[in-house]
Amino acid sequence: MKLFFTRRGGWPVVAALALVGAGSAAFQAADSVPLGQILTRLQTFYTTAQPEISYLHTNQAAYASGETLWFKAYVVHDQTHQLDSLSRVLYVDMVTPTRQVVFRRTLALRGGLAEGDIVLPDTLTQGVYTLRAYTSWMRNAGEETFFTRRVPVWQASSLTSEMAPLPARAATLAAAARKNAKLLEAASKPEVKFFPEGGEYVAGLQTVVGVKAVTAAGQGLALNGLILDDKDQEIAVFTTPALGMNSFGFTPAAGRRYQARIKLPDGTTQTYPLPAVQASGWLLNVREIGPNYQVYIRHQGMAGAAAAPEALRLVAHVRGTPVYAGEGQITGAETYAASIPKAKLPAGIMHITLFDGQQVARAERLVFVPDPEGLRVTLTPDKARYQPREAITLDVDVRSAAGEPAPAELSLAIANLAGLPTVGTTDATVQSHLLLTSELRGYVDNPGYYFRNPTPATRKALDDLLLTQGWSRFVWKELLTETSPTAAYAFPAEQSITLGGQLLRPNLKPVPNGTLTLLQKKSNTINVGTANPEGYFLFVGFPGQDSIKVLLQARTEKGKANVLLKLNELWPAPVKLLPAPFLPAATNPAPEVVAYGQRSRRQQVLERQFRPDTTSGIVLRNVTIKGQRQAPPSGPRSIHGRANTVLETSKIPNADSYSNIFQLMQGRVAGVQVTPSGYSYQVLIRGVSSLTGSSTPLFLLDGMPLADADGLLGILPNTVERIEVLKGAEGAIYGSRGANGVIAVFTKRGNPNYDSSKEPSVGIAVRNLPTYYRAREFYAPRYEPTQPNNPKPDPRATTLYWLPRLSVPASGQARVIFYASDQGGSFRAVVEGISKTGQPALGETSMTVADVR
Repeated sequence: MKLFFTRRGGWPVVAALALVGAGSAAFQAADSVPLGQILTRLQTFYTTAQPEISYLHTNQAAYASGETLWFKAYVVHDQTHQLDSLSRVLYVDMVTPTRQVVFRRTLALRGGLAEGDIVLPDTLTQGVYTLRAYTSWMRNAGEETFFTRRVPVWQASSLTSEMAPLPARAATLAAAARKNAKLLEAASKPEVKFFPEGGEYVAGLQTVVGVKAVTAAGQGLALNGLILDDKDQEIAVFTTPALGMNSFGFTPAAGRRYQARIKLPDGTTQTYPLPAVQASGWLLNVREIGPNYQVYIRHQGMAGAAAAPEALRLVAHVRGTPVYAGEGQITGAETYAASIPKAKLPAGIMHITLFDGQQVARAERLVFVPDPEGLRVTLTPDKARYQPREAITLDVDVRSAAGEPAPAELSLAIANLAGLPTVGTTDATVQSHLLLTSELRGYVDNPGYYFRNPTPATRKALDDLLLTQGWSRFVWKELLTETSPTAAYAFPAEQSITLGGQLLRPNLKPVPNGTLTLLQKKSNTINVGTANPEGYFLFVGFPGQDSIKVLLQARTEKGKANVLLKLNELWPAPVKLLPAPFLPAATNPAPEVVAYGQRSRRQQVLERQFRPDTTSGIVLRNVTIKGQRQAPPSGPRSIHGRANTVLETSKIPNADSYSNIFQLMQGRVAGVQVTPSGYSYQVLIRGVSSLTGSSTPLFLLDGMPLADADGLLGILPNTVERIEVLKGAEGAIYGSRGANGVIAVFTKRGNPNYDSSKEPSVGIAVRNLPTYYRAREFYAPRYEPTQPNNPKPDPRATTLYWLPRLSVPASGQARVIFYASDQGGSFRAVVEGISKTGQPALGETSMTVADVR
């Protein structure tokens, strides 16, 4: 066990030392040269920040409740796309449509690889969930750099369950259908936005405008529209295809305002404003012409100002590798032109940025560079059709575009083509993520479309996408300051499971150089260390093999106990989620849902019956839990009577492992929304009406009112007896202060009958550290020729085979042998992965298994 000091912002010095010496030395220039400064800062960012990309390959696109979701994780370096990145710990979450994390996995990365699974209980609510994967280091760049995948889960078990009376089941489904219809209606309202190429409309300068029309679920919309000026004169006409994106030419006039009048799918008309026209500014246009990307730059000065030369600098990079750098000047109506040859550009998104003479980024354009040297992955089954339980031999061949063998790390999934509906699914692949979506901010609907069949139409669609999508790695304004790009990083690059945080005073100011004592309860091991001047600390070296409960005690530098421990959250609460459609209600399911549900349920029952170690998600039913209002224990600490909800910490497993009471409350109190906000939290009680215009509830601590939620941050969960939530009539006793509801916290210390000598004081925290998840093994029986008639049924009907570790050696060839099941059908085999040189690998084929006679 070791304790590392951390810099301001929290990232460890040991990580900084590990970064020294990495990166490219291209385009070296003296710092006194502005263009050299720009390139140097760009390289410095990638050298020190070392961005990471995570990706999950799953066995299916959609699931029925009760099934197992199998996944393979890949983590690569952003610049090279090679495996074995900076981090050695990966976190995988599954998040509900209401932003609650329902499943968590902590995985040990070995060479940038890990595998896992999630058993989806058959009680899981139907909906489109979000699967996300991230490292601690990735959290410094924000949630939008996490890998995310939409995963629909269908409540297919209700189609075959006979455990509830039919009328009750019908009533429940009818209520769900009504609610679903309202959600679908709300989700149909479109969002339409306009994006001038380069970033701005400049009066009098013709440019290209990208338009993006999507539903609330992120799906594209085909629309027709007109561009009108403030005199209602028609300026331009446009349409959007099914993807919802297109572009059109536009020349804005000085002093004019513009809007779009659009005919919506329901026949109604709605207007949307365009961004304001700038009287002066820069224009950046990029066109793909022959073997080059042609860049055109124009500048419009202020009206009435004499034309004078304007200095400019142009920088282009792909994943931090500079591919073009030039500088010059432009006067009046001149056009500055530059050519960037396509021949030797790395594959991916090229960022082209225009700077003025003061090194201010004025315009930016994203352009996609295809990979002409992509890998060729071939899957060849030894037959096209197989009998039940017959051996299947699948040859895998990976080669470069030149035909040379290419070693790679792959994963293989073989699933029934008769699957669930495609509603809410995604066609994202390792190729589309590495080369496209990992570099973009925001949701991209079905990115695999742009790669499956490259044509002029798909290239145009991809260019329209990049006209309307943001970028995520850094902001030039921040990059060109003297501050280190990682100075504000708060999370370490974990080599093992860590325990970190900050020491604070009750007023939330840092405690400098405080002392820490860490006790591992199982082994009675004690470690002692000191925090840094900003109060940050980080314990590393936890093996993650067994469950570890630790007690951490903090004191000031002089040994005083008035210290609060603010521990880093291991799993960040979701703030943003992928836009997702609502699945149709189960009152009248589609035939494909019924058929799949029957196959899946039969498979789960057989697994449960014949495999004691089953991964089936079937759970016990007929358990009814009824909630009711509870009267709090009588005492002098409260003036109210009954509470709507009482949360007793003694009834919550591992309640003392939470960093604060807000984490404890998240997802446990119906109608109460708890959301992280910086270093604090926002609490909203639904169903209350405000008399003051505020939405903040009244917070009480042992009956005493607090100014805001921050007053409860220093209250550790292990000191809390209960939390009561009041709304409506129950909170009326507090007058207008309780109009938004009441959160009343009662501590153990405040109870006169409690013996405080047995309870840890402030400055002590207890946490259960996670263990590395040990992935289950996919059930894939072998049928020897001498024993073809095994009496046990083979239930595999949805996913026939899952092989998370498929290593292709230097020969570029590998062979996989597995067996067909008792269930016939057509199956699709897909391999995904990454080559040794960092290229995405993707291949597929199909095969058929005959039905049992």
